Amino acid sequence: MKMPLSWLKKQAPFRASVEEMTDALIRLGHEVEGVERPRHAVRGVRVGRILAKRPHPNADRLSLLEIDVGAEAPLSIVCGARNMDVGDKVPVATVGTELPGGLKIKKGKIRGEASHGMCCSEAELGLAEHADGLMILPPDAPVGMEVGEWLELEEAVLELSITPNRGDCMSARGLARDLAADMDVPLAAAVAPAIAVDAQTRAPGLAVDAGADCPCYLARRIEGVRLGAAPAWMRRGLRDAGMRAVNGIVDVLNYTMLFLGQPMHAFDADKLSGALQVRYARKGERFVALDGRELTLTDEDLVIADERKVVALAGIIGSMDSAVDERTTNLVLESAYFAPARISRARRHHGLVTEASMRFERGVDPAMVEVAMAQASRTILDLFGGRASELARHGDAHAINAGRTIHCRLSAIEARLGVALDSRADAVLRRMGFHLRRDGDRLEVEVPPFRHDVALPEDMAEEYARIIGFDRVPERLPTLLPGAQAGLDDAVHAAVAQGAVQVISYAFIAPEEQRHFVRDSAGDLLLSNPISDAMRVMRRSLWPGLLRVARHNLNRQANGVHLVEQGRIYERREELSERPMLAWLMAGEAVQDQWYAKARMVDFFDIKGQVDGWLSARRLSARWQADDDSMGLQPGQAARIVLGKRCVGRAGKVAREVAQSYGLDLPVYVAELDLSALPPAKRPRFTPLPEFPAVQRDLVFLCGREVRAEELLRVVMRAGGRLLQEARVFDVYQGQGIPEGKVSIGVRILLRDAARTLTQEECDRLCDTVVAAVAEQCDGALR
Repeated sequence: MKMPLSWLKKQAPFRASVEEMTDALIRLGHEVEGVERPRHAVRGVRVGRILAKRPHPNADRLSLLEIDVGAEAPLSIVCGARNMDVGDKVPVATVGTELPGGLKIKKGKIRGEASHGMCCSEAELGLAEHADGLMILPPDAPVGMEVGEWLELEEAVLELSITPNRGDCMSARGLARDLAADMDVPLAAAVAPAIAVDAQTRAPGLAVDAGADCPCYLARRIEGVRLGAAPAWMRRGLRDAGMRAVNGIVDVLNYTMLFLGQPMHAFDADKLSGALQVRYARKGERFVALDGRELTLTDEDLVIADERKVVALAGIIGSMDSAVDERTTNLVLESAYFAPARISRARRHHGLVTEASMRFERGVDPAMVEVAMAQASRTILDLFGGRASELARHGDAHAINAGRTIHCRLSAIEARLGVALDSRADAVLRRMGFHLRRDGDRLEVEVPPFRHDVALPEDMAEEYARIIGFDRVPERLPTLLPGAQAGLDDAVHAAVAQGAVQVISYAFIAPEEQRHFVRDSAGDLLLSNPISDAMRVMRRSLWPGLLRVARHNLNRQANGVHLVEQGRIYERREELSERPMLAWLMAGEAVQDQWYAKARMVDFFDIKGQVDGWLSARRLSARWQADDDSMGLQPGQAARIVLGKRCVGRAGKVAREVAQSYGLDLPVYVAELDLSALPPAKRPRFTPLPEFPAVQRDLVFLCGREVRAEELLRVVMRAGGRLLQEARVFDVYQGQGIPEGKVSIGVRILLRDAARTLTQEECDRLCDTVVAAVAEQCDGALR
């Protein structure tokens, strides 16, 4: 935001230097990014009067001018412009002057004729982007006077970055209020000028049905306006503030907004049909904005409408259909207060950023709603004539944010800042509009309505810090009370140690992504104010975020990805449920081409190995049970991860159609563990090396194809008792010699007794027990 220094001085009689004012603004929390000095930029350019003009003897398009600039003798200047004549007064850059574009004026010869300066256009002085000829000054411009002084160019223009919480400071008045309070300078009163009301001009009809989203709305009709360009001083002020001139009416409203912080809008009254309505849009209503974009509105958009159409998106932008143009003679002016959250949602949804929206969504000063209406009305009547109606009014601006009180302890604020607070800081806050009452250590603060950002005792600590200066806060570490040391959550670090790359994704996803891995939508948590449609619900799985990261990397020529994320998922059950999860994703090459081996693509056992390895580091062992009904995973390559009797996670290959929806055409494998469902990690326990040899036996069973390997191993382990230390599948066969509907599964068992060597008979008996158990419980026969 750009702020001319003279505008601040119109609000309060500042006598401080530009440097002192910028230092104060920075201390008060308003970052000054730069200072422009328009008057200094044209120093050396003087008012000159053309005494004589004759053609250049060696160039048809050049003229030789004799110009009086108040020096001892006139200057001879060669000029290529054609719009000047004898007696005209023009800006003359004398020798040694450096113009805003970097051009330094030197004495020289042009086509054989000496030239002792340069006559300037508005563009060459930095006062306009383009110019067709010299800038012709008024006849009363004093010869020899610095042009910058004559034009009353700004001494300085401050370029500021206003923080999002300080919407009240996006105006000359708001900034001047902070500065005046800090420098103990009286602030000019904001008084609404009197408006002569024409009894024959009817106030516009008004109907407001917007609840708390529009607690105050004012409208006034002005008839018989003779629209023209805004005066030069206003256009120059808008340019200095970084805005372009549009037309007289729009320029007046923008000028008022920059001074008082209250955005306004003007409708062409003859383009309206009936009364103005402030209401919510009907879903699907269309609206062509002033920038030419056609918007499709939602039922959450607040709009201004007449009886036939929408004429403005409230607080953001007007419509082409009701815009003021050169043919406008009758106006309806609008000044209102709109709820910041409502404007912010609409602005983000439609991707619109305007000067009005930036102020409304940060919060404007309610007291300026009526003052700005009166000021703009007075200026329009003075400049362009017309007859003004009474105000059509809804609500009371003075009731907005009124009566907000904060109770806090001075000792707590002083402890937070590390400095004692004296009465001088209180005096500054009172000049800023706060009402303070001290009672011993207790402090009661009535917050001014324009300070939407102050609601907590911590906010008051920040206000005191701004006043005394953050550089006065002592640089020392706070005293920490002793307490139990928080345990280190190393879940994701153990996964990274296994070779995964940690990622962090947004907790907000699109509803369509949610349905990839979660069937029901009843448990979804919808955001009331989403950043975008693609981030409307809280995630119930980490996999969508991992898939987006995988797509991003694979699209950039990564041969493979091995990702892990630790984060939370969110569900609505009887109450809000928030669970910590650990999720993996693997896709592409597991092993790259080497001289000794070919590349190998990731498969199910890679992701299973990651999960088993992570659990093994915690001395936990899980069972993997087939799960053909897991949402978003391919049947036959999906499993539940079970610890004890509890399912703690799932894993598998992402269904082809789901992977393709993310633009992934290669196999993708994922896994996740619910960290809140896991038992505590077991402590390592020393196990002595065995003294006696183990006995290994291979048992091959003929089972039905419906028998799961996990189920078969469980039966074998239970039947083997304490002597059976290990059982694993070493072979699976279906083919010649195997009956239809059957499968051959080879199980290798390891038998050992820690106290002695097992005999042949003992091993045979144990194997017979295992075979009998498999036959009974799995209907499997020994081959």
